[in-house]
Amino acid sequence: MKALTKSFETKRRPPEVQRLGGETYRNLLDRLHIAVNVMPPDQTEADDAREHGTFLARQDRWDELADLIREADRARRTTDAGQPIADLLSYGGRADVVQAAEHALLHGRAAKGSNFFSGVEALEFVLDEAPDNYPLALIVANMHIDIGWAWRGASATEELRATNREAFHAHFDRASDILDAFCPVDLDSPALAAARCALLPGRHSPELHIIREFEQLVSLDPMNPRHMRALGNYLLPRWYGDFQALDLEARRTAARTYEDWGAAGYTWVWFDALLVDPEGLSIFEPEYFLEGIYDILDACRDQHTANLTAAHLYQCWQTARERYNETGYRPDLPPALRRGFETVVEHHLREVHPMIWGHAEIGFENTARIISHSRLAEKGRETALSAIAMPFLKRLQDGQTVTFGPDGIHHGPS
Repeated sequence: MKALTKSFETKRRPPEVQRLGGETYRNLLDRLHIAVNVMPPDQTEADDAREHGTFLARQDRWDELADLIREADRARRTTDAGQPIADLLSYGGRADVVQAAEHALLHGRAAKGSNFFSGVEALEFVLDEAPDNYPLALIVANMHIDIGWAWRGASATEELRATNREAFHAHFDRASDILDAFCPVDLDSPALAAARCALLPGRHSPELHIIREFEQLVSLDPMNPRHMRALGNYLLPRWYGDFQALDLEARRTAARTYEDWGAAGYTWVWFDALLVDPEGLSIFEPEYFLEGIYDILDACRDQHTANLTAAHLYQCWQTARERYNETGYRPDLPPALRRGFETVVEHHLREVHPMIWGHAEIGFENTARIISHSRLAEKGRETALSAIAMPFLKRLQDGQTVTFGPDGIHHGPS
């Protein structure tokens, strides 16, 4: 059952509405009513898939788990958030080993009752027993990728100890050896193609392979925007590209996926990249980007997508305002992003998903800086409610209530 609330307060007071007409920002928000969904369906579905994968692995029911992964992969089943069910089941199958490895590397010792080396050997033995079973190969290969990142960490390459660097490359090399035995196209497997893309950080000269690998992945699974979003992130200067290459590939992706997405391919490739590195705001084309936003919302009419696009546009708008105030550059950009944000709120948003707004503030998919999921959700809730009030500020100041419902937004006296 959805956990919904109809009233709320927030402690944050953005300068736009701190004290207006003698009223505090909090008092204005008391007149704004919108459901806050702290447990959207996609989150529950993702948790269930991971837990089921872990359950089957602990029962040594590997054939059953492999069949479920293969079926979900070929059907392109995802949660509302676009998380492939095959990937979630696969993670569940390796979760105990990966978490034991992460604990040992973080704390310098294994967790009580665990030995991640024996766990790695056990999963390798499962694959030895069925070397042609590609779902099991995915579990083992992704286990090595995950453990490689646990060794690698988030520090700069030059700061890595030799032992950590060697372990990272050893695990990525083993994952590559496993995946080389399977062709994603022949097996009609986006999960295999995604795993090959995940190998890029361990490859020699990854910039020579990134476009080909992601083109194959997007071609196999064009309706899942997460692939396009990952491509844009990898094309940032901090990884394997630059902004000019990113913009070009965004346009090429939009052309290739036009029948499915309209202009949205351009938007999806830029989507995460703009939050990770705001320097991209000086390069991207806002009109094309917003056209893509509206095409996304035409194709995906769920509240996850409405929150995703609203939170993204709000963060980009605030960043663009700050950059313009500092440099005077691109004066057209903040108003354009604000108009896009207000359009999404007024015509599409009907409930708040706090975790999406929390993640948008630190960059989607960035788990390295998350200390507490509950704190992140609370911060996201405050940010969302602050932002959503802005298009209705005059009505709230005049004493009206603004109520979001499934059939639209209603205004009336308090």
